[in-house]
Amino acid sequence: MNFTMSILSILSLVFLPCILAFTPLRPQVFSRMEVRQSTIKADGIAEKAIQESNTSVEKKSESFTKKKVLDEPAIWEYNFGLQDSKLPLPHGIVKDVTSPEKFAITEEQIQTLERDGVVHIKGVFDEEWVEYLRKATAHQVDQPHFWAFAGTASKLYDYIQRNVWQTNRSFASFYYHSAMGHVLAQCGRTDEIRISTDLLMVNPNKGFKWHQDNQNGPITWEEGLRFWITMDETPEEYGAPVYLKGSHFNNAVDEQAVFVDIEAEGLEEYRNEQLEFRTMPGDMLIWHPRTIHKVDGPSDGIWTSYRRVLGGTVAKGGSTYHDKRGSGGVLSDLGRHNLQDGDKLQSSYFPIVYPEFNKREANERDNGQVGRSPADIITKIGGLVSKASSERFGSFFQVLGSRN
Repeated sequence: MNFTMSILSILSLVFLPCILAFTPLRPQVFSRMEVRQSTIKADGIAEKAIQESNTSVEKKSESFTKKKVLDEPAIWEYNFGLQDSKLPLPHGIVKDVTSPEKFAITEEQIQTLERDGVVHIKGVFDEEWVEYLRKATAHQVDQPHFWAFAGTASKLYDYIQRNVWQTNRSFASFYYHSAMGHVLAQCGRTDEIRISTDLLMVNPNKGFKWHQDNQNGPITWEEGLRFWITMDETPEEYGAPVYLKGSHFNNAVDEQAVFVDIEAEGLEEYRNEQLEFRTMPGDMLIWHPRTIHKVDGPSDGIWTSYRRVLGGTVAKGGSTYHDKRGSGGVLSDLGRHNLQDGDKLQSSYFPIVYPEFNKREANERDNGQVGRSPADIITKIGGLVSKASSERFGSFFQVLGSRN
C-alpha cells in the first residue's frame, strides 16, 4: 500500500469530521448521569465480570466470554465544547483561589530519575485526590469528547483523549491546585512547570511495544519530563510499565523514531536491565522522554478491570517553542496559538502550573480561547505527507501490539 495514501487516509479519518462538524468552544453542562453513579456503575460492571469469570472457572460447566468494562461510544454520543463536571476539590481547596499543594521528594529520588531515566514516587495523591480523578474520568467517559474520537475509534484504548485539560475543567483544576507541579519541578530541578501536552488514558487494549515518546509537544527532549498519575492498582499479569534502565543516554535510536528494536546495535548495555513498576492509586511515574519503555496489554485485548491514567509531558522553566511541522511530533501541538519557532514557551496553550497557575491563562481557557481550529490543523499536518516524514511517522504503527 502506498504509505502516503495511508497517511492521508488516517489523517482524513481523524480530522475531516472535525472540519465538517467543528463548533466554537462553549461551556456545556451535563445532567445525564451523576458522576458518583457512573463510578459505582462502572466499578460494579468490573466486579461482576470478575465474579462471573471466577464462577465459570470453578464450575467448568458453562462457557464464559470475558466482557470489557467499557464499550466504544456511538458516534452520536460525542460532545463538543467545554465540559465541567463541577466536582468539589479535595481538602477544602477553593477553585482558582487556593495555592497549589506541595509534596516533598528526596534528593535520592531526583538522582534516581537522572541516573535511570525513570523514578516511581509512591503515594503522591491521597484517597480524596484519587477519587476526584476517578469521578472526573467517569464523567469524561460518560460524556466522550470529540477529540477522543480518533484514538477511541482506533481501539488503541477503551478511551483516550489528548489535551483533556483544554476541554474538561476538572482536569485543569487538578493541575492548578494539586501537588503535581511541585513534584515535577523538584524532579526537573526547575522553578517553573508548564503543561506541554497531556493524555487521559483508560485501558490500553493493544499494549505498546518498546518505544520512546516523541509526542511531547513543541519542546526538546531535555526541556521536558514525562509523567503518569495512576488511579488504579496495576494487575499482576499485565499493564505494568517496563523501562530500560539508563536508556535515555543512548545514541543509537533516531530522535524521530517511535518504535525501538532493543536488539539493535548500540543498545547492548541497556536491554538486559529492565525496570518494572506495578503502580498503585495515587502514585506517579516520571521519566525522561527518551527512556525506552513498553506496556503489555492483556493477550486478548480485553480489560475486565480499570487502568486509568492521567499522563503527559511538562515543560521546564526556560523552554522555548519548537515548530515540529513535518514530523510526527506535530500531532501533540495542534492548537491555534501564534507562537513561532524560537519563542519563549509562554502561552495559555501551555499553562503554567508551578509555582502558581496564572489566572489570565485560566480565564482564556474557560472562555474558550484555547482550542484547536480546522485551518490550523490542516496547516500543521501538511508536512506529514512527505516521504521522509511518512517513514518516520510510520514507526508509530510498529509499536502497537499486546506483547513483546
